[in-house]
Amino acid sequence: MKKKILLSVIAGIGIFVTLTSDSSGPGANRTGSKGGAIGCGTCHGSSATTGVGIAFILDSAGTPVTRYKAGMSYTLKMIGTNTTTLILPKFGMQLSMVSGSGTTAANAGTFSGLPAGVASHTTSAINILEHTMRLSPATGTGSTGTTYEVDVTWTAPAAGTGTVTAWGVINAVNTSPSGDDPGDKWNGAHTSFAELVNTSDVQNVAANQVKIYPNPVQDVLHIDGYNGEVVIHDIYGRVVASGRGEINTAQLLPGFYYVSYFVNGGKEIHTIIK
Repeated sequence: MKKKILLSVIAGIGIFVTLTSDSSGPGANRTGSKGGAIGCGTCHGSSATTGVGIAFILDSAGTPVTRYKAGMSYTLKMIGTNTTTLILPKFGMQLSMVSGSGTTAANAGTFSGLPAGVASHTTSAINILEHTMRLSPATGTGSTGTTYEVDVTWTAPAAGTGTVTAWGVINAVNTSPSGDDPGDKWNGAHTSFAELVNTSDVQNVAANQVKIYPNPVQDVLHIDGYNGEVVIHDIYGRVVASGRGEINTAQLLPGFYYVSYFVNGGKEIHTIIK
């Protein structure tokens, strides 16, 4: 199948995370951000399920971005989607943002503007955002297609921090009268975001001066009027290809992808590949 390119100005990097449905107080770090356990299997479903998809979006004044600038504030969105046939009308969550990995992981940036029902606590020196009550979906009533969303303000760390990673878990629950239930469905995910530090990748050109073609694209994507690095990432923010001048796209599976690059003032521009 050919992959279409549709031009649109958007930007984004995202990040989300979630934990259990119980409201008895702060729990252990279940996001996996410091090499520990991931998910809610001790009380809820025994293993992660693809039936709850998770995406992270880093939003800059209404525009999703794929890389962050030191010291800037973003809206970090964690979004889960119920793709099962079960009715899961409430959810719990955990979210953390770190640099490094495993036992060397450290907090990256700071959180603020927490929504009702979400609080911050520290576990093993990592700041964790966690529900304090069962949360209601952003859309839907629990059936297939219901979305579970938590939006917070994330202020990026100091220059030189490098790549940061959002780790999270969402637990969609069936609100059994007995509390935690094996029928609850959870999933964990993580997405990394690079720091924008290479000024050579910010070109002094207007977005309308850059040509990205052909449309549709099959094997090679060409970029004219832009000398910086161009990055292709999937809908979950994972980088799948990059290059300058042209990018080999033959290995990409049919689907939606974003092509991102930076123009005047470091503004991130995306085109959508289908």
